[in-house]
Amino acid sequence: MTNVGRFHRLFWWVAAALLVTQLAGCRRAPQPTPAPTPIPTPLATEAAATPLPTTTLSAGWVEHQTTQLSIWLPIDWEVLDLSTGDLQAIFAGFQQSNPDLARIIGSPKNLQGTLFWGVRQASPADTFADNLNIRRTSLGGQPLTDMADVVEPIVAQYRELGFTVSVADADLTIGGHRAARIAYSFPMYLLDGRQTSVEGRQYLIATPTDLWILSYSASPDTVAELTPIFDRSAQSFRAK
Repeated sequence: MTNVGRFHRLFWWVAAALLVTQLAGCRRAPQPTPAPTPIPTPLATEAAATPLPTTTLSAGWVEHQTTQLSIWLPIDWEVLDLSTGDLQAIFAGFQQSNPDLARIIGSPKNLQGTLFWGVRQASPADTFADNLNIRRTSLGGQPLTDMADVVEPIVAQYRELGFTVSVADADLTIGGHRAARIAYSFPMYLLDGRQTSVEGRQYLIATPTDLWILSYSASPDTVAELTPIFDRSAQSFRAK
């Protein structure tokens, strides 16, 4: 596979991770295609993601383990391990245990392709829930040696889709692996017709065999509070 074809495939898998954002009570607003602009350096307001010892996460945080990954999240986040079992059965059980969050998800089909889903607790009045979804795609036996090779085409495509990209950092390390972070926002319509925007923080982690995609999403009202939490959580991620 050529690099162009490879990165095109990787982009669409990364972009698919955003679909769980859209299921959280929103739909994309139509946008004109903007002119390409240079990739920005990380903003001063976005602190660089740095490794944190596990002890800093123990108070008020919970480690979640599945057969394929482990990650820490604040204690008030609800999680679903979607890597095993039947989505219909998992969703049916979730409807019984947490009908408010199940209402925001909408249906089992909105979780297809997602290995892990986490969401901050929502109230019955909420139309959007701050959330995380984790996906994985094979690198096809061609490990990534430079994260900029995948970040640059992804950022260019995001801009073509009408996203505002504010951070593109391709020089991170998470769990001993090359990693990158992209911060973006895009307009959405709530189900009641009001327009809002969604703030995303996406972390790409390249193991020797796979590209892991961690997509965190927040509302404009909560993104300042949650950005350092997203960084901590992403740094705790480990692939098995």
